[in-house]
Amino acid sequence: MSEETQFWGLTVERYGLDGRTTNALLEFSGITPENKPFRGCRVFSSRERADQFVQRQWQTLSQDLLEQTVAKIRQIRRDEIPAEQYVSLDENVPVTWAALLAGD
Repeated sequence: MSEETQFWGLTVERYGLDGRTTNALLEFSGITPENKPFRGCRVFSSRERADQFVQRQWQTLSQDLLEQTVAKIRQIRRDEIPAEQYVSLDENVPVTWAALLAGD
């Protein structure tokens, strides 16, 4: 992927080790082809795709909560996700962040 390619993610409020709240990227659980469990991040190729994901996943939320969730969509920096972390681009098969950036 070129350096100009932008990625988007959805942040959720979590508690850090110090007990303070942080805004972390939305994660999911999965299993590698070698049957090893992993935690990955959902990333999107556009803000619109991230918005569509939120609309589908949280359609039971009130309009106010839905708008609050959509407001948490933000651009992801390339150095924000570790290279070995699994990601799912636009809800496709998970790959490592490094592989996605390399265009594999």
